Amino acid sequence: MNHPGTGAAVSSNPVARAYNSLITGLAVVAGAIFGLMAFFIGADVLVRNTVGGGLAWVIETMEYAMYVATIFAAPWVLREGAHVSVDVVTSNLPEGLRRVVSCFVCLLGSAICFVICYYSALATLKAFERGSQIYKTFTIPEWTISIFVPFGMLLVAIEFLLLFRGELRSPAHVSAR
Repeated sequence: MNHPGTGAAVSSNPVARAYNSLITGLAVVAGAIFGLMAFFIGADVLVRNTVGGGLAWVIETMEYAMYVATIFAAPWVLREGAHVSVDVVTSNLPEGLRRVVSCFVCLLGSAICFVICYYSALATLKAFERGSQIYKTFTIPEWTISIFVPFGMLLVAIEFLLLFRGELRSPAHVSAR
């Protein structure tokens, strides 16, 4: 389900087309990551139960993979309305008030995502400057993991703004004025 005004429809604007391709591409990559996770977790269980001792790298790699896939999928999930939504209150509101609440929620969601984007970008930059490392099965620079948060939150914030724009442009909204 495409929300009106999200830019998910085919556009003649090259920036909108590139952005839509990015969101769709990230969702496809997320799906592939989830598929690979299922394969490698199954392989780890098979090796552990047949040969003994699992694949040492699988658990940690799957932790990172789940994190990255979730961040990559989040903008697309919001765009498609495929997230959990509790609308017991808003579904019983008059249309005009429902739209006001929807606009408020879109702006609030965008503001929250921009704040998270900002502070996670600062934390990522500090981790880079300090040379912080994560020591587990692998030793990796902390910033290579944390950089996904500001990137993902920026895209989710943009999606909230596109939903807001779609709500404002919706014909029912114009007639409700």
